[in-house]
Amino acid sequence: MKSAKEFAAWLMERFESHSNVWLTRNDITELTSRQSVRSEFIHDVHCELMNYGRALIADIKNNRYYMVSLSDTYWKDVGDIYAEQTNKADQTNKTLNSANTVERFPGDAQNSRVRPLRK
Repeated sequence: MKSAKEFAAWLMERFESHSNVWLTRNDITELTSRQSVRSEFIHDVHCELMNYGRALIADIKNNRYYMVSLSDTYWKDVGDIYAEQTNKADQTNKTLNSANTVERFPGDAQNSRVRPLRK
């Protein structure tokens, strides 16, 4: 039986040149020689992969586990593509710190409420 640390190291060694791959639950069971795969084991593998700049994402519905590369780009550094373009002159005068600000999420115009399905 492979530990989460051993399995994460094996994944990185095996798929170092492939940034995004997916495995099934059966694949993980077979590769680790385990009788079953528990969510705690997947979490531990995920934590170990974080040390390599990767993550293990579970898609329980489809019984797939995705090993993906983590990004170094902070979302505010990319900018808010949905922000209204006001005045280009104002945008050029912004400082570096204020250039990364994002508009607040708009409120609910209908003032709708979330209601439980059952009473």
